[in-house]
Amino acid sequence: MLRAAPFEERQALELWRKYGRYIIVFAAAVVIATAGIVGWNNYREHQREADGQAFALAFQLIDKGDAAAASAAMADIAAHGGAYRVLALLQQAAFKQNAGDKPGAIAIYDQISADDSADKPFRDLATLLSAMASVDKGDGAAIDKKLQPLLGAGSAFRPSAMEIQGLLALKGGNLTAARQVFQQLADDTATPSGLRQRATQILTWIGEQGGA
Repeated sequence: MLRAAPFEERQALELWRKYGRYIIVFAAAVVIATAGIVGWNNYREHQREADGQAFALAFQLIDKGDAAAASAAMADIAAHGGAYRVLALLQQAAFKQNAGDKPGAIAIYDQISADDSADKPFRDLATLLSAMASVDKGDGAAIDKKLQPLLGAGSAFRPSAMEIQGLLALKGGNLTAARQVFQQLADDTATPSGLRQRATQILTWIGEQGGA
């Protein structure tokens, strides 16, 4: 098994810092898009329900840039339960992560992941976001274990889960394992185009380090 030298490990960490931010941006976009689409559809179907109205008002606060008020509103929605509880929790976690409170965000994501009353797509999304938020300082083996349910052939989050696996291998200096993961992503036509492009760029970097 090829093992990177300490200098190469530092380079691998720099690579994670370079490309990891795109994954976090993607994660935030998924949360906002999912919450926005599902929340708006539910709001249209249940316009007279108090929780739907509260969720719509909270999103208006986000649009206005009032993060503190929006966060408080989302926390209140989550505390009272209802159809918008999970969406509010996801957004509340996103607020915490954006504010630099990764442990707080991870705790919420893990709470959702373990909640059998939440729909599976939201549990899977929370699992992915928890893993993403943990990469910088988390235990690689624990994160990999967390990702396993998302790696099945039918999982919508499989490419993103694989990307995190590859980045974990880079952080650990295991260029051979990283190359295998990113090669799979680059070769799979089902992989989103942006992710395939990143995989190709990372493969080029690995080749330059003698990991081809």
